Amino acid sequence: AAPFAPPVAAPLASSVDAPPQEYHGGLQQPRLGTAPDLPVTGSHTKYLRRQNKRERQQKQLTQEFNDVWRNHRGHFSIPTPKQAPSSFRNSMCPSGLALEHPAAATLLQYATSGCPTRTGQNWTKEMIEEAIERGRHVSATSAEAIEYFKSEIDQKVAAGQAKVVDWDDIEDNPPPELKISPLALVPHKSRKFRAILDLSFRLRFNETSEKTAPKAACEQLGHVLNRIIYAFAEAADDAKIFMAKFDIKDGFWRLDCQESEEWNFAYVMPQEEGQPTRLVVPTSLQMGWIESPPFFCAASETGRDVAEDYVETNIGSQPEHRFEQYTTGGKDCEKLPPKKEGDLKYLLEVYVDDFISLAIPTSQEQLDHVARGVLQGIHDVFPENDDDAMDPIALKKLLKDDGKWLLEKEILGFIFDGDKKTIWLENSKREALLKVLKGWLRASRGDRPQGVPFDEFQSVISKIRHAFISIPAGKGLLSHCNDVMRTEPAFIHLHTNRELYDAIGSIRNFLHDSIAQPTKCKQLVQGHPHYIGIEDASGHGVAGVVLGELDAVVPTVFRMEWPQEIRDELVSDTNPTGSITNSDLEFAGFLLLWLVMEEICPELMHKHVGMWSDNQPTVCWVKRMASKNSFSLQSAYYKSLH
Repeated sequence: AAPFAPPVAAPLASSVDAPPQEYHGGLQQPRLGTAPDLPVTGSHTKYLRRQNKRERQQKQLTQEFNDVWRNHRGHFSIPTPKQAPSSFRNSMCPSGLALEHPAAATLLQYATSGCPTRTGQNWTKEMIEEAIERGRHVSATSAEAIEYFKSEIDQKVAAGQAKVVDWDDIEDNPPPELKISPLALVPHKSRKFRAILDLSFRLRFNETSEKTAPKAACEQLGHVLNRIIYAFAEAADDAKIFMAKFDIKDGFWRLDCQESEEWNFAYVMPQEEGQPTRLVVPTSLQMGWIESPPFFCAASETGRDVAEDYVETNIGSQPEHRFEQYTTGGKDCEKLPPKKEGDLKYLLEVYVDDFISLAIPTSQEQLDHVARGVLQGIHDVFPENDDDAMDPIALKKLLKDDGKWLLEKEILGFIFDGDKKTIWLENSKREALLKVLKGWLRASRGDRPQGVPFDEFQSVISKIRHAFISIPAGKGLLSHCNDVMRTEPAFIHLHTNRELYDAIGSIRNFLHDSIAQPTKCKQLVQGHPHYIGIEDASGHGVAGVVLGELDAVVPTVFRMEWPQEIRDELVSDTNPTGSITNSDLEFAGFLLLWLVMEEICPELMHKHVGMWSDNQPTVCWVKRMASKNSFSLQSAYYKSLH
């Protein structure tokens, strides 16, 4: 069983050649089916996620899934351009093809009036003073952080994206909307720090903020990586997949709040002790607020749709883009002929502010055509700047070859190889995890072993779980981690839990070897099965059948009676203290089914296998490859490693 189901491909809104009435629903603000007339706030996030998951699963059941790749047809004609607004707020305003998009009216509202910012009831004077007394987050107290932030806020003030006010000047009559959040400065891979509002403070407004951004704006975020993996898995073995990326500089800062609502996002300016309290009041959306991602994604997803329309024009029909120079010159690209007739396949994705382009070309001209379409699509939503350094398309990333067409590139934390169709964890993330795990193992040895703080353990295991997207066999090692996290101890001691210690060591080995043996994307996706196996188990024994589907195999029936010592330990009304449950036996039968298929199927490498069980815990464990409760399932995986 592969870890990924077919991805849902439902855009925020359609490209201009599709019936718009079918897509406007995604532009509405979210509503809960149980209370459709009431606004949804951050406190309802858990229920909204459940509702969205059910709706997504229903879409997957009815979806006609063929191919994530788009075949270039060249049938799109650019209509007569509409007049774009002559003035707008900040750095987002639709123009060109974006004005033909169903989301145009929504984006025009954001561009001219700002994004609605309903963060709940106004704060009292006492609440404001408490927040000011709390001040900045501890991460913003170092001299280096203070110096960096002063430079950055000077740039924001010069760009008209923020203002600085003295608290003494407004203390007696603060604006009604004023709310103060602690500012955190967290390390970032492309700069020293990234500023983010720390809304974990007692006084916070994420939970009271009304969700007014388009409900479908972030619908695709959880599926982008899945679709890219599917694209690599579906590509022909001899295909060459070229990749390019374009990043939007200062993402959320490019969209404004509505007039006077910027006071919702004020924070105490980091500065040396003894200085008068000064407040930074950004006019733009801020990282950390629950509604910033969907507002921004409404714009970036529109840019993706528009880019796809530009790509669907005739090859060579679009003018050269000034940033196109940063996409050419790669050693892989230069092996292609400059011009050649042939098919072009492509896939355009956007993950918040990262525009990701994949192409299977037959010429350099085709790659230039895709790059022009994406670059123009971005500028149709985020207006270009005459100064390259101030353009919404991050020049710093282009100078690092992010936009260059290459066969190997980092995408969403993973490295993809467009020739071998493999995937592995990005090197810096991998090295960071290896360093932490090594430290855990070392600290657990010696005369005075040390435990791991629970919050640190939980955070690192979450990152490992993400890393195991590219190493699915490693997920079974997380069973023991799930087991100890369930009780939420203050510290987790590896030296008192040998199985957990060995699991952490094996996780480290998996990560260490992942570069030497990258995973084929074909191993990560589902497909119609080549072989089918069905089993069922009871307290007496297990039986099953194996059949061929796409590939032939001798139809086989097997059965086995459980040994008496197993039956004696089965939990029942007459044996309530037994150590083996029916689900444990179902899992054991499922494992036996796999062993039988390994024996009789001619070849299982890179084959799809359909395995059926009527036991829900077994099915869930196989899908997740990790158990939270079953001792037998954990033990089976643990013993399989030794």
